[in-house]
Amino acid sequence: MQKMNRLSVLNYVRRNPNVSRPTIAKNIGLSLPSLTNITQYLIKKNLLVENGTESVDRVGRKSTLLRFYHEAYRLICVYIKVNCINIAYTDLAGNIINLVSINLEKSDNKTIFETAVRNIASFLKQYNTDDILAISIAVSGIVLDDSKLVLSTSLKAKSIDIVSTLKKYTDIPVFLENVTLLRAVWCFSCNNNSLKQDNMIFIDLQDGIGACQFYKGEVNKFMLGEIGHTTVEKDGDRCFCGNKGCLEIMCSPERVMRIYKEISGVEYDVSLEYISDKYKSGEKFANIAVNECAEYLGIGLANIINICKPSVMVINVGNFAPLRPVIERAKDVMNKRAYSALLQDLIIQEVNVKIEQIIEGAAFHTCNKLFDISYPGGIIE
Repeated sequence: MQKMNRLSVLNYVRRNPNVSRPTIAKNIGLSLPSLTNITQYLIKKNLLVENGTESVDRVGRKSTLLRFYHEAYRLICVYIKVNCINIAYTDLAGNIINLVSINLEKSDNKTIFETAVRNIASFLKQYNTDDILAISIAVSGIVLDDSKLVLSTSLKAKSIDIVSTLKKYTDIPVFLENVTLLRAVWCFSCNNNSLKQDNMIFIDLQDGIGACQFYKGEVNKFMLGEIGHTTVEKDGDRCFCGNKGCLEIMCSPERVMRIYKEISGVEYDVSLEYISDKYKSGEKFANIAVNECAEYLGIGLANIINICKPSVMVINVGNFAPLRPVIERAKDVMNKRAYSALLQDLIIQEVNVKIEQIIEGAAFHTCNKLFDISYPGGIIE
């Protein structure tokens, strides 16, 4: 019970910076003397720090404010992509102290992950590992049990266990995460916006199509979110997963470009920006290519709405940033295909999450795990 109360206080302050002891005690449901003992313990552990006093007009002594002491410890946050590996040394809030990017030539998945492990191990040698609480590794794909990559279309990988391999080089806890989840965490937990609804869906269009649900402020751990591998065309194109007609293969940027080349007859390579310009000018070939793929994406979005009934849908435009007409047309299709009653109060926003924001989301999510009562060990007793 003592550990649970300490974690409850710490996590409340993490989510509500610059808060007074009386406010914490009231919201956590602890007596002020008990709360004071807990905060003293957390301050000694370098997890909380006093940060000025209340700015209020009332008469009398003003309460001292507390905040999460994120500068005291460190994390290693890694993002593995097919053409680049980003390794960041951060504090617990995801503020980047050092960031190294390793550009990759065309490589198979084995080479990519071996390169990642080798560079992470080398990166660790630069720092005092006693201060590093965890390593977070982000990939695009299906991740099970925080440790095994089951499938990644973008990395062309199946059943990769990078966590066990990395543990041969360090005793630091290692977490493997789906990057879609980390983008969603940044959007809904770190980003200072007004999106505070009970049921929110994050749609990720970067390196495939993924989804993440936040319910009452927390990640829905029981939603895997691999909507990109739901079937939308029974005899469609073959996907890397082995299935035919997966959503992400039927509306991929590559398919847009392929369709355009096939029907227009152009022999040179075309870019998404090129197709976007042609679409805006009214060219029929661009119109066909965009509408073909947007139809499938709209079907996928409508399916999510009909299943989850979100109040908020945030779309990370990702690979479609240069071809916004696909997203706009997909939203039109979604509005036609989703049940109308579920669309009445739906808020839709678009974002384009960058590497720094992924790292911030990774740090926040890693702290959620480190400071959870179910996590074995840890620095809180």
